[in-house]
Order: sequence, then C-alpha cells, then structure tokens
Amino acid sequence: MAVLPIHHLRSPQSRTSNSSHTISSCQTMEPCTSDEFFQALNHAEQSFKKMENYLRHKQLCDVVLVAGDRRIPAHRLVLSSVSDYFAAMFTNDVREARQEEIKMEGVEPNALWALVQYAYTGRLELKEDNIECLLSTACLLQLSQVVEACCKFLMKQLHPSNCLGIRSFADAQGCTDLHKVAHNYTMENFMEVIRNQEFLLLPATEIAKLLASDDMNIPNEETILNALLTWVRHDLEQRRKDLSKLLAYIRLPLLAPQVNCSIPP
Repeated sequence: MAVLPIHHLRSPQSRTSNSSHTISSCQTMEPCTSDEFFQALNHAEQSFKKMENYLRHKQLCDVVLVAGDRRIPAHRLVLSSVSDYFAAMFTNDVREARQEEIKMEGVEPNALWALVQYAYTGRLELKEDNIECLLSTACLLQLSQVVEACCKFLMKQLHPSNCLGIRSFADAQGCTDLHKVAHNYTMENFMEVIRNQEFLLLPATEIAKLLASDDMNIPNEETILNALLTWVRHDLEQRRKDLSKLLAYIRLPLLAPQVNCSIPP
C-alpha cells in the first residue's frame, strides 16, 4: 500500500502571527520613493497659443477696445499681464474697469491691433511704415520691451535725411536713449543734415536747440551761419522775425570780419 507524504499545515495561530509581523514591518519601513515635482513642458507657450485661438475666434472675450472705426475684442487678463497701462485700468476702481467697451482715443487702429496680438504671441513685425505708430502706442500702453525694440529699430534707420525727424519724435515720446543717439548722429553728420529737407522744415524752436549745441562737427562757425540763413530764406516772410533771436546763438567772434549776417529786405 502506498504511503502518502505528510504535509505540515500552518496553524491559524502561525498565520496570524506571521501576518502581524508583516504589517508591523510595513508600518516601520521607509517609503520606497520620494516626492516628485512635475513641470509641464512649454506650459506657458501652449496656454498662450490657446488664448490666441480664443482671441481669433472671439471666444471668452470680456472687453472690446475701440480705436477709430475698429473694434477689437480681447481678454482683460491677457492685456493686464503684458501692459502696465491695462493692468492699472482693470485692477483699480476706475470707470473703465467696469466697462465692456473702452475707447482708445488718438490711437492708430492697426497699431493697436498689432500690439494686442503681441500680448498673446510675443511677436511683432517692425517696418518703416508702421514703426512710429507702434512706438507711440507702445509708449501709451507701457509696453517697455516693445518700446526698446522700436527704438533700436529706429537707431538702425538713422540717416542725414531723417535723423532730425527721429530726434524730434523721440523727444515727444520721452524716449531718452533714442533722442540721445539721434542727436549725436545729427551733430556728427551736421554738414549732410543741413542739405536735407527736414532741416528746412524745422520750427524755430528746434533750430534754436541745434544752434545752441556745442558738439557740431563743422569746419567753422560760418557754416552754421549759412545754414541759419538758408533756413530763414526757405520761408522768408514767416521766419524773418526769428532771425535776430537765432543770431544770438552764432559765435560772432569766430566769424571772419567780412562775413555778412544780414538778409536783404
């Protein structure tokens, strides 16, 4: 007769004891893994692409900017995150913070639309035919990076035929670095500048500022005098009255004795 092998069975007590030991061990074990920090790749870029899509489809917009005949729907949060001008408008207790439509007086519509798109994309096309509108609007909206980019663009465009206009424009916009660069360029290239139309079209106040400068790159004082007389003759009827005041900026002791400072009647 075959003998069956005897199997030793674990007793219930043994099972319970073993289980208790296992649980106790788990409670005292160090965790196998540490905490992790997750960073989504391109999170900001993807989020702004989504918001740009909302802009283009005019979805979830909560404000409309009105410039001239153009109406531009947008999102207050996006505008405020980029522009200090809009941030102050939408976060303070002012009338515009509660308005659904905001009139942007004196703002060129295409420039405003370009800068609204910039708020969503961070991209902006700078061209000679839009740069001044973009710069003036960016100054208003307090878009410091755009202002800096526009000023650098204009610095690269400086030429004897346009430096006076850029200099005056920079002064009007409060762009001190651009004004300084344009002024220095004007002084360095003064002989070429006075041969261009911009010089002849300057108002008397700007002529006075130029004549008062000590850093003109000129061969002699007679050059400045001749430039002044040429400017006066360009509109003799209107400018004759300014001559005596402007002659005060000419260093007369530096002129040759035979130089004639008068204009025929």
